[in-house]
Amino acid sequence: MITEELYKETKEINKIIAIICANGASGILSDRDVKFNVRFKEIKNGQIFFSSIESNKPNISFDSYNMRPLEAEVSLGSSVYLFTAIPVTSKSISIPEMIKSHPKRKSVRIKVFNNPFISKMYIIISIKVVDPTIQDEELSRKIHLIMNTIESTLIRSENYDIAKVSLFDGSEKTTVVKLLKKYQKPFVVFDTTNLSLKDESALTYEDYVKILSEEGANYNEILEQLDKIKDFYQKNQIKSEAVVPLVFEEEVIGQIKVVSLKEPITRPNVIRLNNLAINAIDNLFTKCAFEIVSKTPQTILDLCVSGAKIMVSELDFYKYIRLMKRVYLQIYFPDETVIKTMATIVNIYEDSQEGYKIVGLKFSANMDWKDKSKLDEFIQSVVRLQNTELLA
Repeated sequence: MITEELYKETKEINKIIAIICANGASGILSDRDVKFNVRFKEIKNGQIFFSSIESNKPNISFDSYNMRPLEAEVSLGSSVYLFTAIPVTSKSISIPEMIKSHPKRKSVRIKVFNNPFISKMYIIISIKVVDPTIQDEELSRKIHLIMNTIESTLIRSENYDIAKVSLFDGSEKTTVVKLLKKYQKPFVVFDTTNLSLKDESALTYEDYVKILSEEGANYNEILEQLDKIKDFYQKNQIKSEAVVPLVFEEEVIGQIKVVSLKEPITRPNVIRLNNLAINAIDNLFTKCAFEIVSKTPQTILDLCVSGAKIMVSELDFYKYIRLMKRVYLQIYFPDETVIKTMATIVNIYEDSQEGYKIVGLKFSANMDWKDKSKLDEFIQSVVRLQNTELLA
């Protein structure tokens, strides 16, 4: 997964630029088809100075971009840094107000949108969803009937005191939901009087504490949160509880939560809950799923053999765009050939100036080898054309 970091603090920005200069890193400053290959030298007097600047257009000099913004990309170590560069002299730019970074990609990535070497290339995207809030009375009724039947079965036949089936809408931020999405395993409190109990078949409060620690919570904050949880269990006389993920096509789309006030939940109970979750997914997607297909071509911003960044312009998709959501793609090439593949949303970026959603996709590892070869050949051909232009 490519994770984007954003730096806005002056101290952080100056530190990054200082490291880039200390290493004499090279970078590219670009404006559409105009590119300047630069080598960083030093930072002083509020400016970043270059030791060398080369233009891919002999008739366009760096001076001509005085106070006009250029998009900068610098690769250093395992990271790529992106920022807006404002030239202020013939060999310097101002210090940027913001820097974005992401891990360096393992495969070559090309710009597609506004690339002069790519005449026409786009994506048709489709998403399969189960949405209980859909404005379709019959479909909504079926979804709620299945969910209510599962809850009733858990209470009447499985002897739980409380049972709740929920489908996620992307707004869930609890630590337990984060655990479910990350590990796709049940979260179980076998005995609320002893939160340290562990079992290899389930996630426990040991995993819960790890997540809090990774998010920066200190020891006292974690203890305070655990004390609140213990008080909640005691106040509501909860003996045991379990939360089981509903997993469809490698995405956690919801959960089944059960609470026992009388006796502990056991490992056989967890196995049974897992089976019920599998059956629930089968029922929901067999009887209640519907597919949204883009009516117009969606813009490909950049592309590599393992993924792409695209701009989604159709509002119908927006409520279903969330991390780890599975989507189906038809990628149309300039020669009008098409490859089809599944993909996963692994990054959600800031909206475009027009308000469109920009997402990062990771292609399925099971993409047909012929399609992957075609994609790789296309990317390499564009790279060769771009290199020829730079050398011209």
